[in-house]
Amino acid sequence: MPAPSRSTWLLLLTLATTTALAHVAGCGTETDPGAGGDGDAGPPPFGTGDGGQVEQFAKIMITPENAQVTVDLNATTPVTEYAAKGVRSDGTEVPLNGAWNFTRIDAAAFTANKLVPTGFVGGKGEVSFTYGNQIAKTPATFKLRVTAGTPPDPAVLGAFANAATDDGAMTLLYPYDKTVFPRGLPSPLVQWNGGGAGNLYRIEAKSETFEFLGYASADPPSRYPFPNVPADVWAKLTDSTEGDVAVAIQRYDGTTAYKAKTQTWRIAPGSLKGSIYYTRLVDADSFVRRIEPGKNASRFLGLDIARQAGTQCIVCHSVSRDGSRMVASYNGGASPWATYDLKTGAELYRSTQPSGFQAISPNGSHVLWRHWSSGSFTNPDAKLLLSTFDNDAVLAQMSLPAGTPGQPGHPVWSPDGSRVAFSVRTGGDGLNITASTVWTTDVNLVTPGFANTRKILDPNAEFPVVTYPSFTPDSKWLAFMRGSKSRSDGADALAELWLAAADGSSPVRLDHANGVPDLGPSPKKSWGPSVHPVAAGGYFWVAFFSQRPYGNSFNGANRQLWIAAVDSQPKPGVDPSHPAFYVAGQETDSTNERPQFTVNPCKPLGDTCEAGYDCCDGYCRDDGKGTLVCQQKGNECAKSGEKCTLDGDCCEGTACIGGFCAPTGPK
Repeated sequence: MPAPSRSTWLLLLTLATTTALAHVAGCGTETDPGAGGDGDAGPPPFGTGDGGQVEQFAKIMITPENAQVTVDLNATTPVTEYAAKGVRSDGTEVPLNGAWNFTRIDAAAFTANKLVPTGFVGGKGEVSFTYGNQIAKTPATFKLRVTAGTPPDPAVLGAFANAATDDGAMTLLYPYDKTVFPRGLPSPLVQWNGGGAGNLYRIEAKSETFEFLGYASADPPSRYPFPNVPADVWAKLTDSTEGDVAVAIQRYDGTTAYKAKTQTWRIAPGSLKGSIYYTRLVDADSFVRRIEPGKNASRFLGLDIARQAGTQCIVCHSVSRDGSRMVASYNGGASPWATYDLKTGAELYRSTQPSGFQAISPNGSHVLWRHWSSGSFTNPDAKLLLSTFDNDAVLAQMSLPAGTPGQPGHPVWSPDGSRVAFSVRTGGDGLNITASTVWTTDVNLVTPGFANTRKILDPNAEFPVVTYPSFTPDSKWLAFMRGSKSRSDGADALAELWLAAADGSSPVRLDHANGVPDLGPSPKKSWGPSVHPVAAGGYFWVAFFSQRPYGNSFNGANRQLWIAAVDSQPKPGVDPSHPAFYVAGQETDSTNERPQFTVNPCKPLGDTCEAGYDCCDGYCRDDGKGTLVCQQKGNECAKSGEKCTLDGDCCEGTACIGGFCAPTGPK
């Protein structure tokens, strides 16, 4: 069975919802009691009374009940035949013909009374039978099964099945146990140490709705990507699964089959649509780069244009929440700032005054920047200045309360546009902070000004620097960094990720994202968090850079980009983070830092899409011709990933988080 594109199966999900609503609204009811699932006319219904009126039954029974169907992609497609009976009050059973429907048309669809799996994805759904104005329902589960590689001879298969010896040599390195993955990414590169040349491995990954079994040799350093034949296994697994995946890897060394090494991963029912803009630090190429998770890194077009104009480097960047614009220092250090169109790469404006770190508003309309009276990092004014993106004329300035020592830096806007968080440096210089606190201030763009400027986070006993705040999509929480200094260079550079409420209360260290226990009991090599502007699949997604090994692919000398899931409803005092996964496709020969997460520039009405936040109007729907396109919403509820204002705008099972509907949390 060929694997569909992601847009194809998303369309099928849309059609499934439409079909289900149609049946609830009356399809296959009294006017058409004999219609099949495809609208084909069936034989005359049993149970009609005098005058052809549809009989009412005490109940309607469906067989089979709670069907569990395994769809082996290496074998013939199974078909499940359904039947319905009406039970009268005296217990008499009458066979019925009516309308059949299955809510997960991406997983299976009815032809008359036969439910045929698509092979696209596995999934759990509900079979419904409509007869007159009566509806009966029963769940059904379709599990995809994929096998790959050449199975060994029966003796070795028996050895795997009966293995009783612990494998003291083998160690799983990557992914980490309990990692949460979004959909839409390529296969992780599974990596382990401890095997020998010519060893045979049995790799298994199972969820409620997907099962993979593969055999492969993987000489040291041992690595295994999920295969693309007979299907894209990782895409099938993630599209079919919502929740836990049990992973087991067993080794046979030619003599002994050992017990499996096991992990549990979790699949979130959402995709990471967007880009990370980051700084690639190489002497000859220290420029902002762009990467979409799941693709290879690319140069941001505007940087090539800037180079042609004589710009030496572009760093200290900030991207708007809507993915429309970026602001950055166009010659490094305390140089002036410039703004860029993220869709075309064109430079929109170049200021004339030195700044350094700056922040751009959620819609790209305004810039916060600092004035450095001498143009150096050691002599700034203790204030933040507000300007439009295309003019450095000062509309308002934020000054620290009288008598407050320090200078503001590392500003970031809240997604709702009402607040700004920033650090206040009390030690070091503007590039190398050695002591700082975190503050917030309210910002007004209608009548430009600031109010309620206040400190919310102090250093702790271990680390003097608190900085790099980043708001969650709902503007209710702040990810931030505690460290020995603001920069990540040098053996003395230590840092870790934290989360707190937006007012500074309930701070908690993100141990799992930091690497506990996979990197030891107290790893301190993670910097610069940036939260994706959209909550996807019940999680916030935090990009950061870290000095850590990537399995056995490299030892971690270069700091690289990673992403970790954080529960979208954190509980005070509880680490809501999960182990991070590596951002594949980035350059491995450089230090990659200062990730800035954003969605891609929005698309106009009529363009193809996969989620509502792809679209400028916020809605992604079937155009009636089999294609998902950006269009205006009707009176129906907003689906996951679509625009909202209140929870009541969203379909059941989702809530309005940061302006888009999303699941409320992991199951």
